[in-house]
Amino acid sequence: MSGDRRGGGPPGNGDNPGGGWETIEKKKRPGAIDWFKGLQSLVTHARTKGSKRVKLHRELAALLEEEMSRRGSSVVPSGEQFGKWKGLRESTDREIVWPPMVIVMNTLLEKDEDDKWLGMGNQELLEYFSDYAATKARHAYGPGGHRGMSVLIFESSAVGYMEAERLHKHFIDQRTDRDTWQNRRVPFLPGGKRQLYGFLARKEDMETFNRHCQGKSRLKYEMRSHNEMVVAQMKQMSEDNQQLNYLKNKVVKTEQRSKVVEETLGVITQKLRETMEENIFVRSKAKEKHSEYEEEMKSQEKFFHDQIENIHKATEDKESEFERLLQEERAKARQCDVDSGTTENRRLRKEQVQRFIECQVKDVQEFEVERDELIKAHEEKKVQLKKEYMAKEVELEKEFDAALTGLMEKHRPGTFQASSSSP
Repeated sequence: MSGDRRGGGPPGNGDNPGGGWETIEKKKRPGAIDWFKGLQSLVTHARTKGSKRVKLHRELAALLEEEMSRRGSSVVPSGEQFGKWKGLRESTDREIVWPPMVIVMNTLLEKDEDDKWLGMGNQELLEYFSDYAATKARHAYGPGGHRGMSVLIFESSAVGYMEAERLHKHFIDQRTDRDTWQNRRVPFLPGGKRQLYGFLARKEDMETFNRHCQGKSRLKYEMRSHNEMVVAQMKQMSEDNQQLNYLKNKVVKTEQRSKVVEETLGVITQKLRETMEENIFVRSKAKEKHSEYEEEMKSQEKFFHDQIENIHKATEDKESEFERLLQEERAKARQCDVDSGTTENRRLRKEQVQRFIECQVKDVQEFEVERDELIKAHEEKKVQLKKEYMAKEVELEKEFDAALTGLMEKHRPGTFQASSSSP
């Protein structure tokens, strides 16, 4: 590797901080040479070489930097000379007239009897530019009357400024802007009509407008930051619009969910109403059936009760007949003639009557005892039968209650839960 000051190398000296170094050659291999445009290029190469002979290249870079420092040349760190760019200037802000205004020129009309100029009126100027949302119109006056200079005043907001700027661009597109007015104006069109010119108001325009105005007649304005009054408001409007769209979408989704819930609730309510009506109908039918069953049970009960009453009556009749027979036989025995015949015969007949009566009394006593026992046994059987019947009836009611409970569990309505909203 060798470094020479030559004049026959590749042309150019774009990065020659050393001043006297034009081209430098480096022998890459026998018969091959690399050329560098100045010492700085060689230093950069020596610093960034990353494949072969790295240590040797770094040592060369250190020696070259020391030489450049000794000679008073600046050493630009590697990566800084070629790795930086210059962007936009730091601030793009500017001062603007506030509230936003558009100057309209050539609004003169004619002179009056006093040789003073007349011009366009406020309402007339607003009507000429009705497509733009100007809120007020003013005209400049001087000693000679109307000065042919008017102003459209817009809303003190970013939207008002955008409207004023839109009108300003319309004048530019039509080539009736500030530059045309100042350099190559044509006050009159063919046919005699005046050509209006317009542009966004600047501070000097406002000073010109207020030149002959005093006190309250001066048009008030202030110079404000464009970024603060327009850019920041537009950003805020964009954010508000995004938030508004988000809220609108959220409201739409909420309304859709509410509509779905309302429709679902309507269907459920209708089904519930139908179910309640069906339940009322079923309960009504059940009550009718229950009444029918009660009537049938009463009828059956009356039927069996009548049968029992008939049996009781027949039993009583039998007992009465039995009692009548006993009394009749006893009366026969007592009416027997015991006084006729021999003494022995009378005695025998008396004994026979006595034995018959005693036998009958004894038999009646036995009958009454057995009858009481029979009645007692019968009553006990009736009590037992009633107990068994009541137990079976209770068991039947329990079975019905269990079956009805299971049926209600089977058809238990689900719990309604309203779905929650997500933002």
